[in-house]
Amino acid sequence: MRVSVVIPTYDEASSIARVLDEIPAPLITEVLVVDAGSTDGTREIAAAHGARVILEPRRGYGRACLSGLAAANDPDTVVFLDGDYSDRPRELGRLIDPIREGRADIVLGSRLAGGLVSGAMPWHAVFGNRLAVTLIRWLYGISLTDLGPFRAVRCDVLRAVDLREMTYGWAVELVTRGAMHGYRVMEVPVSYHPRIGVSKISGTLRGSIGAAWCILAGIVKNRLRPATSRSRTGTGRMSRPAIDCGTEGIRGAIVVMAKAPREGFVKTRLTGAYPPRDVVQLSDCMLRDTLALVQELSRVHIAVMCPSEDVPDIEARLPAGVHVIGQCGNGLAAALVSAFEHFVPDFRRVVAVDSDSPHLPLAILQSAFELLETNEVVVGPTEDGGYYLVGASAMHPRLFDSAPLGTGNARDALLVNARALGLSVAFTEPWYDVDVPADLRRLAAELRTEPARAPRTAALLASWRPGSDAHDDDRAG
Repeated sequence: MRVSVVIPTYDEASSIARVLDEIPAPLITEVLVVDAGSTDGTREIAAAHGARVILEPRRGYGRACLSGLAAANDPDTVVFLDGDYSDRPRELGRLIDPIREGRADIVLGSRLAGGLVSGAMPWHAVFGNRLAVTLIRWLYGISLTDLGPFRAVRCDVLRAVDLREMTYGWAVELVTRGAMHGYRVMEVPVSYHPRIGVSKISGTLRGSIGAAWCILAGIVKNRLRPATSRSRTGTGRMSRPAIDCGTEGIRGAIVVMAKAPREGFVKTRLTGAYPPRDVVQLSDCMLRDTLALVQELSRVHIAVMCPSEDVPDIEARLPAGVHVIGQCGNGLAAALVSAFEHFVPDFRRVVAVDSDSPHLPLAILQSAFELLETNEVVVGPTEDGGYYLVGASAMHPRLFDSAPLGTGNARDALLVNARALGLSVAFTEPWYDVDVPADLRRLAAELRTEPARAPRTAALLASWRPGSDAHDDDRAG
């Protein structure tokens, strides 16, 4: 059984090493630390102790759990564990054994039924848990003693119950939705100790009230929500869903990969043939035309991913309804990882496209989302061996490992990684993007007959007259 451990963290530098070192390595396949933007070195310590670190700057316990789930490498079971060392990772086997033996689908570690060390839980947390499980018993007919943070769940169950809560109520949503769908919820006793550091929830009045409200309101709300889910097969495995992006009516998200148009930073392979100022203007027109193109898609969330330092510049160029996200790390590979880590948890089908193909037919973009209904990855191949588009229905950070982006080997490297991960890949129609002067001349020739395909770019290239001061015959579009 493949077991992934997901640990949400925020400023847990004083405890995360102890947590990671105590996880019983023979029982698990991978450990993912999902960090909410710690400033105390948590991420660096986690990486040094063998965890794969996922940055999820958007706050919310549920969001962190779903981001970890999306990044996990095809597990059978996922274990969720806090990073404060209040639970003891060495007890992890107690939670996964009932699933391994086929006795349960969701296993909760009960602090109140186990060894609750004095001072580990404040009185109001104990009271709130008892009130919550009493309400669950009344409304759902299952008897529990606690709603602790240490839990193990079959991965197909996590995907089947359609979890949407992004904050404190995620754990209770898992239990109540699981019960409504007939999954077997089981408790095992675990020990619970005073955490290292101060709790962000029970340690503050605001956090305690917020958590209590989300949990109690969620118990009632989930009872009123229809128990529809993605259908299960007779083996308990999930059949592939149709369209389910986590946001009602939205079929997915499209992310335009961009850089702020600045001399020396954009379209660098054109600057030897064209004045840098004109190349910057061209880059700006291509970005705006690409944004206009993706806005023609229906039921799709639109965003731009760019280097963090470019966010203010890009924001000033965006049309209404489009927001910009600063990437984590440097380079295009880091930008692609950031795009999928950021949007997959909410939209499930995410397509990233560059801004070098503003003349791309809309039908190609539409086909990318359609292909993701039956495939895990979609690739838009370019004629030079690269790709102008890549999409996925889950988060696979290693998909872009060692990928020589921007070269003729980029697509081959991507496909090698996809095969190594066991991912199904589909292809959209081959196209070309604008990297070198020959590409630009080809684009200019096409836009002279069909300027509406990229009107800003077409108008700019039409103004570059052969024999002008700026552009001679060899440089002319």
